[in-house]
Amino acid sequence: MSPNKKVVEKLGEGIDRLDRETMLSCLADDVERIEWLDGNPNSGVPIRGKDAFIQNMDRPADVIMKSETKRMTEENNVVVAESIVRLTKKDGSVFATIKAIDVMELENGKIKRIDAFTAEIKNSA
Repeated sequence: MSPNKKVVEKLGEGIDRLDRETMLSCLADDVERIEWLDGNPNSGVPIRGKDAFIQNMDRPADVIMKSETKRMTEENNVVVAESIVRLTKKDGSVFATIKAIDVMELENGKIKRIDAFTAEIKNSA
């Protein structure tokens, strides 16, 4: 696995565990993240800086997050990761299942920009 893909994988693990130190170690100081989510009023609004990134990853204490990367591809310091993210409550009930495509630009081994495309997976009846 390439060094850039390892950084992306490490960031995902840090987000799952809400491990601030791990997340911060993967990010450039001036990191920018834009989430694209249909119907969300904050869709397309960039957040900038490490502190804003960490705050944006926060979730309720009773919600457990587990992401599973299905595939990653890389070209010219850009890594694209396709993942399924499962959010469950501590009692085992499903909070949400999300399909995520993240396009991450890296510079000097740190993630500088993330475009996150997400959509909730609805169960069919």
